Amino acid sequence: MRTLALVLTLAACTPSLTEVRRPVDGLIETRLGKQERVDTRTLLAKPLDKDAAVKIALANNARLAAAFDTLGVAGGELGAALGLGPLEIDGSVRFGEHTELEVEVVQNVLGVITSGKRRAAARADLEAAQAEAAAVALALVARVEMAFADVLAAQQDLVLRREAFEAADAGATLRERMFAAGNTSPLAQARERDAREQARLDVGRAEAEVEIKRERLNSLLGLSGNDTAWTAAGALAELPATAPALDGLEAASVTASLELAAGRARTAAAANRASDERLRTVLPELGVGGSAHDDGDGWTLGPVVRIGIPLFDQRAGQRMRANAEARRAGNELTANAVELRASARAARIAALAAYQEARHVRTVLLPLRQQILDETVKHYNAMDTDPFALVTARRDLVDGHARYLDALRRYWRAMAEVSALQRGVSVGTGDTSEPGARRTQRTEEQH
Repeated sequence: MRTLALVLTLAACTPSLTEVRRPVDGLIETRLGKQERVDTRTLLAKPLDKDAAVKIALANNARLAAAFDTLGVAGGELGAALGLGPLEIDGSVRFGEHTELEVEVVQNVLGVITSGKRRAAARADLEAAQAEAAAVALALVARVEMAFADVLAAQQDLVLRREAFEAADAGATLRERMFAAGNTSPLAQARERDAREQARLDVGRAEAEVEIKRERLNSLLGLSGNDTAWTAAGALAELPATAPALDGLEAASVTASLELAAGRARTAAAANRASDERLRTVLPELGVGGSAHDDGDGWTLGPVVRIGIPLFDQRAGQRMRANAEARRAGNELTANAVELRASARAARIAALAAYQEARHVRTVLLPLRQQILDETVKHYNAMDTDPFALVTARRDLVDGHARYLDALRRYWRAMAEVSALQRGVSVGTGDTSEPGARRTQRTEEQH
């Protein structure tokens, strides 16, 4: 009866999916705010903003759902770690002058002795899975914020590219008319045409970039088919009046890191499994039970003890693997801590550098180019310069706005990474685009 009670008690310790999911939901709510259930179709019917995109991703992303499914796997592993294994029943019959019957019932109780280590390892694995599932959700939010900023920036960039093309087309058309009248050289005409065709290519690339950025966001939102026909509302938020205060970002990132929390749990789990394996090296099996024997004169009862002797198998391989996994978990934790600190420092540098660049372009470069355009208009009205100088000044101003947009986009991507680090995850900006790669080429000839 005691053995049966112990088995039932251990089986009752297997957590339900709701129990293993509850800490994850609480962690996400603490770091992200309470998440209400949303109707994806209702949100998609309206122009999307960043908050709506985040809600759709949390409700619809299949990889996030898969991460939550791993909680059930970890909970099942915890239940398995608490089990004692099957009750073994051996029976034998001997025929002779008297028929003899013997029945042995043996339960392996080594799990009871090692249950402390096994349970600690399984619970640590569950804690790691919970931290990792929450990290997937928070990282998804950061990636959606970055991808949405990319979509807005791509849409704004397309508008600028079209403005640049209009300026280049006006210049080329005017030059062609002058060439037809015999008032300009073939070289000048070719240069204006070259500028127009370069601007045309820039428009085509910008149009493709909008679609590429939309598909990246579709992937994060878990959308396909007709659901991808959404529209994105608004434009990138303007630059704040002051630079962000990020001196404490590295320390805050380490304190909040879910990756490090999961790593510490994995390390503890591996250490407990290694300790359990050392005990099994000395005592690989221990079973207790009872025996009933009938020798023809009646039944006799007695206890049974089964002990495994590690004579030919000392579990060297299992021990080596468990110790190696413990060392690996420790080294991975150290590596993750080093990489996290580096990511935090890099995110701080990227955010501040992009802020300073955007601020300089907005407060210095754009006013200068606007002044050049205004002065060029005055000279043109006074018949002191030709119309091509006006076209060039207009193209340069558009190019300046494109530079500002690019710096602003990189700033908000970097700030999304900063927010992710403060929430406990590191995603990296993943921004490998070359700033200004699609800017309109300035003509070398001064008109």
